[in-house]
Amino acid sequence: MDMLTLSHVAKHFGEKQVLRDVSFSVPQHTVFGFVGQNGAGKTTAMKLILGLLASDGGEISVNGEPVHYGNTATNRFVGYLPDIPEFYSYMTPVEYLRFCGEITGMSAREIKLRSEELLCLVGLEKENRRIKAFPEV
Repeated sequence: MDMLTLSHVAKHFGEKQVLRDVSFSVPQHTVFGFVGQNGAGKTTAMKLILGLLASDGGEISVNGEPVHYGNTATNRFVGYLPDIPEFYSYMTPVEYLRFCGEITGMSAREIKLRSEELLCLVGLEKENRRIKAFPEV
């Protein structure tokens, strides 16, 4: 069985066609990555796979389940490491970890426990400032 399938996927932003008729599948137990020049559509494809962007055509499925924009239930099957992690500067560390837990389908109880554990490990258990207020390292 294929873990990931894209079938005739398309995406454009205004007049710019970013993805056109993209089709491929990735078998289970496979490590898969995108390689290509800037602007090739790698990040756009990943955002479509993760349900963070709506496609303009085609179908995407993860582990046999269809991916729908705004519904990230299939992300429980996907490990994704962006080249530049996105931290939402308007969130506190607790809010950010809750957001990450929610998009991966963790229960509220598990999110709370894991967030407390992680914040403790890095010394941020009492931090209430927004991420934008943190000093750059």
